[in-house]
Amino acid sequence: MTPDRAIDILSPLICAYPSAKITEETIQVYSIALSELREVELSASVLKCMRTCKFFPSIAEIMEAAQDMMKVVTGKKEKSSDEAWTEVQRQMKVAFIYKKPIFSSSQIEQAALAMGWIGLCETATKDMGTARAQFRGFYESACKRSKDKQINDNVIHIMGGEKVVKSLFENVCRLMPGA
Repeated sequence: MTPDRAIDILSPLICAYPSAKITEETIQVYSIALSELREVELSASVLKCMRTCKFFPSIAEIMEAAQDMMKVVTGKKEKSSDEAWTEVQRQMKVAFIYKKPIFSSSQIEQAALAMGWIGLCETATKDMGTARAQFRGFYESACKRSKDKQINDNVIHIMGGEKVVKSLFENVCRLMPGA
């Protein structure tokens, strides 16, 4: 999508948030930062933000809205920690310690295995609440790492690939005092 087309799609945000002091430059920066989105993705995410954001949305909020909507549309939305825990409990019954558990996402698998699968399967009923709370922490951490990796991979791609980004970092490091 061209930056001009992105400006057209972003313009209703100015009307939706009349108290925000948005300049033409701001909209131009937004249009460049969001130009990787397809028109339909940007239009939908702008509409979602107008319905959910109390204040003028940041670029990150618009991108997150687009990514969340794409996950829903493609069926790749990550499960809540409760849904993930239910899946782990099901595998504790089906696979127990004798089979390899099968999970619907790498994040659920990472969290379950980080806790120690055999130990998790052998957890006493009275300690399941604690195990569930610990799992939630592991699962949320795995989801955050996955999201960060996706964002980093996307930025690296937009910037021209790993070699270009590495070269930029090396040049910046050379300019730093004491380097």
